[in-house]
Amino acid sequence: MSLKTQVAKGLKWQAISIVGRQLLSFAVFTTLTRLLDPSAFGLVGLISVYLGLVSMFAEQGIGTALIQRQTLETAHLDTAFWFNFICSAVLCLGTIVFAHPIAAFLGDAELVSPLRWSSLVLILSALSTIHSTLFIKAMDFRRPTIRVLLSSAVGGTVGVGMAFAGHGVWALVLQQLTTAATGTIFLWSVSSYRPALKFSLPHLRDLFAVSSANFATNILWFITSRVDQLLIGRFTGASALGFYVIAGKMPEMAKIITHEPLAGIALPALSKVQNEPQRLCQAIYDGMELNATVSFAIFVGYAITAAQLIPLIFGEKWADASDVSSLLSLLGLINVLLVFCYPALLTTGEMKKYVAISVYQTLGALVACGIGVRFSVNWLVVGLIINNLIFAIPTLLFLQKRIGLQPGKFCQPCVVPAFASLAMAGACWLAAAALPAGLSLLLVLTCKILLGAVVYVGVMYIFKRTLLEKLFRMVQQAFAKANPTPATTPTTPVN
Repeated sequence: MSLKTQVAKGLKWQAISIVGRQLLSFAVFTTLTRLLDPSAFGLVGLISVYLGLVSMFAEQGIGTALIQRQTLETAHLDTAFWFNFICSAVLCLGTIVFAHPIAAFLGDAELVSPLRWSSLVLILSALSTIHSTLFIKAMDFRRPTIRVLLSSAVGGTVGVGMAFAGHGVWALVLQQLTTAATGTIFLWSVSSYRPALKFSLPHLRDLFAVSSANFATNILWFITSRVDQLLIGRFTGASALGFYVIAGKMPEMAKIITHEPLAGIALPALSKVQNEPQRLCQAIYDGMELNATVSFAIFVGYAITAAQLIPLIFGEKWADASDVSSLLSLLGLINVLLVFCYPALLTTGEMKKYVAISVYQTLGALVACGIGVRFSVNWLVVGLIINNLIFAIPTLLFLQKRIGLQPGKFCQPCVVPAFASLAMAGACWLAAAALPAGLSLLLVLTCKILLGAVVYVGVMYIFKRTLLEKLFRMVQQAFAKANPTPATTPTTPVN
């Protein structure tokens, strides 16, 4: 099977996984927003920030190093498994012991018990990290997709049941634990890999040659993307953070729909041409066409409909979150448009200078959030948007020096979608102004969506008809039946 076909098939399963998971998540989340108070979402939001950071210290980029490395031995897998498991167990135990000071630092004493139980997710995740990585390395996304859908359904069912029973924040905690446990059990049942009781320091050093820089960059990126929640929760309280979490839910879903399929397929696909700079750059240019066309439509489309969507979906009590939700959608658009930068640098093995860029971007995010939170949450998000735009420039210049990527050619696919999204926004604004007062939110939303879709697709058809045809052919290729061919990998993957 050719690389192009593998990418198309991989995108298909990534899309199925993400759409299915988001539909399940959407149904569960909207139900929970009507059953739980903002403080419950705020508490779990703070726990998620903490566990997200701690989990990086448990994994330390080992999974990414396994994907990037062209030749693997069984000792690499066993060493990676036990390293992740031991680190996760230590961090879980440390969280349980030091839950009180951690809760005090995060600014809410009610975090102690939920934090202790939630920390078990670290161990559950560590048990399946290598199994999942092997599927991804082989570009076999079917079984990870089933795992995601199954675990989301089981976890969501438990969470909603607990919420209906009146257990508050514990509904969210048990939902996370059940989801992690279900996913782990499924991966072990479909994978042939079983870790042996072996640990090799030389093989760990091999992996750390790549994972160390990846780990540092992930930590910086996590701080950049989560410092907003940490500061809002710390200085304005759990309820305010709860509103911010709800405001970010739809932009986060949009980011997952657009970013995850591309990010999930980018690293294994680009790794296959890592020694051919011209093919590497061309693959990125081609990917940007798809990325920009879809992302502008989704993110700008949501930004101009958030005022109707938020109260309609989550309830009137969340209506005040619509303005910041629109701003978060624009922030998500910028992040998604840069989705290929990190995998491109990682596949080349050169990360030190990119880590330096990430350090400055993280410092910029800290400054933007620290200043913005003093005024309002909206200004905090505006500061993050400006920070990300500024640091996109040195990132692209570094890629130009490292792999010959042309910044102009990289950005060119954004021009027509940006123009189409502006036309869409203008048309929706005029339509909203022309509609009589007193119409229902659903009717206003329907008019905006239909008009916006027609305008966006129309502009794209006029100026980029060949691109739309290319995207249509790619979808056909992804879902076309192909003769099965046995996969060959340098290891004994989990088939």
